[in-house]
Amino acid sequence: MNKTLIALAIATTLPVAAVADVTISGSLSSKYKSTGAMDTDSSLRVDSSEVLANGMTATAGFAITADTDDDTENSGTATLAGDFGTLTVGSIDADGAFQAGDVGGAVADTTESTSSTASSVYGVHFSGSIAGLTIAAQVNASTGASGSSAAAVAATGNVAGTVAGTASNYAAAVGSTAKTKSTQLAATYEVNGLSLGYGYVSADVTNANLSGHNGVHEGQSVVGASYAMGDLVVSVGKQNLKDTATSPDALVSATYTIDADGITIVAQADNSPSGDYQLNLSYAFSDALSISSEVDKGKTTTMVGTYTEGDMTFTVARQDDDTTDASIALDYGNADLTVGRVGARAAGTITGAIRPAAAEYSHVTYKVAF
Repeated sequence: MNKTLIALAIATTLPVAAVADVTISGSLSSKYKSTGAMDTDSSLRVDSSEVLANGMTATAGFAITADTDDDTENSGTATLAGDFGTLTVGSIDADGAFQAGDVGGAVADTTESTSSTASSVYGVHFSGSIAGLTIAAQVNASTGASGSSAAAVAATGNVAGTVAGTASNYAAAVGSTAKTKSTQLAATYEVNGLSLGYGYVSADVTNANLSGHNGVHEGQSVVGASYAMGDLVVSVGKQNLKDTATSPDALVSATYTIDADGITIVAQADNSPSGDYQLNLSYAFSDALSISSEVDKGKTTTMVGTYTEGDMTFTVARQDDDTTDASIALDYGNADLTVGRVGARAAGTITGAIRPAAAEYSHVTYKVAF
């Protein structure tokens, strides 16, 4: 008898362990610029989920990302969810619990660098709700995924506070700062359109923060309220700081949304820093053609037009620095090809760091995902 058939017959007689649903996904993207530079990024992610015998759900996932500079980053997260709430361990949002209590939007999300919009750390997070009351708590670890603290920022010659120099120096500083343990607590209560919230953090959620950073300070608390009346939402938030002599004034804001006949208008106004208002406008001429614009204090800051025909999407964007970006993207299912032109960028300053000027360039980007 064929050995393979014998092995298969034996295997079918053995007990089979339960196997969780597993999803494997990933992508590889390569961009070539007319300047001669080429950048390749790749990622691989594995996720699994299983409903346990006691009715709770356990999930786990890990990701591996790498770029052209051999900068490889691994992250993993596991959760356990049930009637008690959700417990998460591993890679978590650096200020997730604190932000849960900031219903008035007084504190910006903490960021790791000038190019990122969020900051993640390793730690433990819990959230749970009962009768309109939601609580959240988390502890950020002082070590990374490998169990060791990051290199001291002194290696870059910069310290927390004011960072001067090029954007690359800034990125090196925020990327190599030693991590800081912090504890966060938050509570929110919702009833009949009214939301009340409170949040507290014992320390900076990441030492990458500078003196003028967006994000959470040491020993910071926030209290706020938000009320929704149909399309109008009014909120107020007040943060209190331990590491500065004076805390910012309370932030009061109102947002009104109109959505009718393909037109969406979002009007927002607040009292900080000197009384600001903003209009976000979008109009869909058809399923294929749409245009959107952001108007800030009477000045058009951005305008984006998009046209879609079959697998092709053509986009033109006028930026707030009076430069224009344009691209044509072809969607081939799991593969995408984009050809575009990016306008020149003027030098500027970002949170105490100098952003160098960038020349205009063309690019071709090819991405395959599975």
